[in-house]
Order: sequence, then C-alpha cells, then structure tokens
Amino acid sequence: MFKKIIPFIAASTLVLAIAFASSSFYIVEPGYTALHLRLGQIIAAHENSGWYVKAPIVDSVIYINNRICKSVIETTALSKDLQSVSIGVAINYKINNAIALYQTVGAEFEQVIIDPFAQESIKAVVAKYTAEDLIQYRHDAKDKVCSELKDRLLPLNITLIDFNFVHSDFSPDFIKAVEEKQIAEQSAKTARNLTEKVKEEALQTKSKAEAEAYALKVKKEAVTTELIELKKAESLVRAIEKWDGKLPQVSGGNTPFINLMNK
Repeated sequence: MFKKIIPFIAASTLVLAIAFASSSFYIVEPGYTALHLRLGQIIAAHENSGWYVKAPIVDSVIYINNRICKSVIETTALSKDLQSVSIGVAINYKINNAIALYQTVGAEFEQVIIDPFAQESIKAVVAKYTAEDLIQYRHDAKDKVCSELKDRLLPLNITLIDFNFVHSDFSPDFIKAVEEKQIAEQSAKTARNLTEKVKEEALQTKSKAEAEAYALKVKKEAVTTELIELKKAESLVRAIEKWDGKLPQVSGGNTPFINLMNK
C-alpha cells in the first residue's frame, strides 16, 4: 500500500515544486508597468521588460498598460428639448504615473473614473443642445466633452488622447419629424427660388420693353427731324426750279426799290 502511495506523493510534490517555482518569478512585457506588491503594499515598480523574482504567496503583481488604451462606452442622454439620445463613444487615453494612479484609484480605474466621468460629461454637454442642433453641431459637442473630460482626468494621472462619438441615435419619431421638416423647408426654398425667378424674368421683360420703346422713340424723333429737313429742301428745290432769273421789284409807298443787279 505504501509503495502505491509513494508515486502519488512524488507527483504531487513535483507539481507543488513547479507551482512554487513558477510563482517565484514574473514577466514584464514591453509597454507595461508591473507593480510588485507584498501583502498589498507596493515595494517595487518595473517598467523595463524582463524577468523578475517575487516571493510566493505573500507577493502579487499588478500590470498597468502604459500604451495608448481604448475604452468604449455606451450611454443615453437627454437633449435640451428633452429628446432621448443613445450615444456610443470611444476614448483613447494614456497612463502618466502608474504608481500614483494605483494608489489613488486602484487597478479598476476605467470602471471607477473613466466610465462615470465620461458619462457625466456627455450628459452635461448634450443637455445644452437641442436634438437638431446636436445633429448639426456634433463636432462642436464632441470638442466640448473632450475638453471637459481631459481636465477631469489629468489630475488623476490619465491623459486623454482622443474622444469620438461612435454613434448618436434618436427615436424613430424624431427622425421622421426631422425628415418631414427638411422636406418642407426644401419645398419652401424651391417655391422662393421660383418666385424670385419669375420676378427676375418680369424685370428683364420690363427692362427690355422699356429699352425697345426708348429706341423706337429715338428713331421716330430722328425720322421726324430728317423728314422736316427733307421737306424744306424739296420746297426750296421746287422754288428754284420755278424762278425765272428775275428778282422781284417793289413799287409804291415811300420806299424806293433798290435794283441790286445794276450796281
């Protein structure tokens, strides 16, 4: 019986030895900070990649990613005109000081500060816009949320790299109302353009008629003047044709006739 137990004990001892040995070291990958804890207290922080030794059972290791990280958040908010908006955002951030962050917030910093801070900032900014304005000025709203969130995270050793709206969805009734309004505005714009076109064409027709009337008037006056001069010339020609070459003589009265032809 004892001989049967010996192999089992040996195998168990080997497994425990391997487990003990494997728990005596840890590996830090590039881009991470390893916080070496002993009984919950930080005794070392390693940013350089490699192998490090730790005491089994009493030591533990927390890994903090120093590279640019991404957090995706889904939330809902109410606009200024009380329209419900379903919003998805993507946040890119980077840890500045892993030790300070762990000491003040802990390892679950995304759930503790990034997520709630982002939701609060989104709701506060969205509430300043009507639903239609939020559609039109989406980038402006995004910049405001990004600025507010950056100011809140920086003192906690987190730098906000970028913030983007992945989607912002409104209720079907609101979307339908917006589409109907856009159609009505487009129809009104088309009607205004048509009215302006008719007015412009009427003004052009009036201007053209006035120009033609003025041209006709000038032409008429020119013809009348030329006609008068022509009539005068024709009368003079007829008078010359009838003249016999003798100047008229005047007699009688006290004024003698002066014969210029004999001088």
